[in-house]
Amino acid sequence: MKKGFDEVEKFRYLILAVQRHGNRLLNEALKEVGVTASQAEVIRVLEMKQPLSLKDLGQLLICETGSPSRLVERMIRDGHVAKMTHPDDSRFVLLQLTKQGKEAAEKVKFVEEQLYHHMQEMASEAELSEVNPILERFLRGSALHETMGLRGFL
Repeated sequence: MKKGFDEVEKFRYLILAVQRHGNRLLNEALKEVGVTASQAEVIRVLEMKQPLSLKDLGQLLICETGSPSRLVERMIRDGHVAKMTHPDDSRFVLLQLTKQGKEAAEKVKFVEEQLYHHMQEMASEAELSEVNPILERFLRGSALHETMGLRGFL
């Protein structure tokens, strides 16, 4: 590490390591549900805001940048998501959860709650309230900051 950047470099790598570790834990827990962390995010977003166009879904996802078309196509093949014709314009389709997708949403919620309990054992509400604004500052001006706002996290 270069002199003068010790703490910022440590901070950078801690964020990366925590994100990777958290994703590993989440993906491991989601194996029982039969979905990946990215698929779980699609399921949760659709559960809250369905039906959505592919474009609108893409604007709400943190796991994907750009169009999530390949991710969604896989979820359609797996039976979690269905396409429906837009009621106002038959040229467009909307995405919604299938019965199987709704069942997966309940399981995903349970897995997320378990993860959140685990995280709360690591850091108090007060500590998280101090860290979150710092992390938010690093996202300001980015597309992800806008996405976080659209999702209601900011």
